[in-house]
Amino acid sequence: MNLKEEISDCRNCELRDSCSNPIPWDGNFHSKIMIIWEAPWKEEDIQWRPFVWRSGKLLTKILEELWYYRENDYYITNIVKCRPPENRDPKPDEIRACSPHLWKQIEEMKPELIITLWRFSFNFLVPDVTITEWRWKFFKISEIAWQKLDFSPTVLAVYHPAVALYNPSKKEIIKEDLSKIIQILQKK
Repeated sequence: MNLKEEISDCRNCELRDSCSNPIPWDGNFHSKIMIIWEAPWKEEDIQWRPFVWRSGKLLTKILEELWYYRENDYYITNIVKCRPPENRDPKPDEIRACSPHLWKQIEEMKPELIITLWRFSFNFLVPDVTITEWRWKFFKISEIAWQKLDFSPTVLAVYHPAVALYNPSKKEIIKEDLSKIIQILQKK
């Protein structure tokens, strides 16, 4: 069974009963960049594709302004693959139940750069640290993550694009953070 089938067949938590479809990923699996979001939203559950809701569209627009395109340049996934009811935050037990899927994605893809969007995806890789402490800093996941990998991707913590929907001045901060992609990949 391949990873997409595993995710589609997963019944490790109650979220599968509340969603239409688990959303495994989208974008180029062979790219150097992986973006991790927390969970699908209602519209994404309906369309069976991540990043199609307002904040996802904003992030896609920012990345395109920086000349990064989903089909070629990056890969998008969520910590939990099923939409939590009422678009609530994923619970710790749901994250634990879905985490083997994400680790398999990371291990199979072997990205050079992992961009985490907000606290859930960041704390999945770096527990007990706040995103504000790590914003503007790059680090290797194998140096601090509890999961041992056979490679060392760089991690970049970025504010969730929904922040910019409520506070438009944050869009430039997110764009500035994402503009570091080139800098990170050139150091590799």
